[in-house]
Amino acid sequence: MKEFRCVGCGNVAYTVNYGTNQNVCYGMWTTWGCQYTKSMIEYDRKYCFQTQGKNRDDYVALPLDSKDRKKIIKHIEELEEEHWLEISRTPHEELLKWHDEKLKTEVRMLEALH
Repeated sequence: MKEFRCVGCGNVAYTVNYGTNQNVCYGMWTTWGCQYTKSMIEYDRKYCFQTQGKNRDDYVALPLDSKDRKKIIKHIEELEEEHWLEISRTPHEELLKWHDEKLKTEVRMLEALH
């Protein structure tokens, strides 16, 4: 299997942005920055209530509860319907797999298109 390199730092890319050659590592993909690994980000998400010992001190995002997740996924689907062709929309099953921060980022990006 081909190994992809991050365009930001040159390390192994965790995520391939399909359709582009702009492969990025997990930290950059989640908008944290290349220096953060997947395990560092997941730790901070899991223990978001901690005040010390986090990898990123200013990370204070709280996890979404199931009701909020459903609302944000529905909102994303409505925004994608406005802006994207049907073949380029993210399937509902895929949105259910996304972590909270990616959902929030997607909403911000889609709302910026207005």
